[in-house]
Amino acid sequence: MKKATVFWDVDTQYDFMDPRGKLYVPGAEGIIDAVSEIRRFALENGFSIIADIDWHSPTNAEISETPDFKQTFPPHCIAGDPGGDRVGYLGDVPIEYVDTDYMGTDALRKLAARDQFHIVIRKESIDVFSNPNTDELVELTQPKSMVVFGVALDFCVYYVLKGLAKHPNIRLYVLKDAVKGLDVRPEEEIFDELRRMGVVITDFDEFKRRLQCG
Repeated sequence: MKKATVFWDVDTQYDFMDPRGKLYVPGAEGIIDAVSEIRRFALENGFSIIADIDWHSPTNAEISETPDFKQTFPPHCIAGDPGGDRVGYLGDVPIEYVDTDYMGTDALRKLAARDQFHIVIRKESIDVFSNPNTDELVELTQPKSMVVFGVALDFCVYYVLKGLAKHPNIRLYVLKDAVKGLDVRPEEEIFDELRRMGVVITDFDEFKRRLQCG
């Protein structure tokens, strides 16, 4: 079943992906085409997407005018501002949003039950699992595989994979040709840690070959 594999799109927003963005990830504009290709492949072949996005207010704990770039960051992806828009191809599958307040099991079950979905989870901190809906949405979706891509590798991508690793029986992949980091930690150090967590490090072409082989 196509729902056995879900693609997870991390923070592919203007403020991170564009050199003019407020918290630009160096080189991120270079993966926009890859991000678009992955989304197009997923949506045109019946696969579903879960995305997470920063959705900040100026009062969020992460936002600071004197950031340490570890737990606090300059203002970015403020709710409703263009800097929070996702970049690249988004397809025609209707996009549903999961807000930062708990939605309730029935509402989340309706989203997860669709044959194909494109769900965007809003978050106010680095870790998408701080949103009270995220764990339950993953449980209701019941994927066998999650394919993760986006930015930043050393922050939000890492926390997505760390959170997903707590859910048993999900095979995790990260597409190394569709991620970029802020270089707070060396890329290979992060990949090595992810491998120890059981994450498969691959690229998009190789992952498509895996799909074709079943």
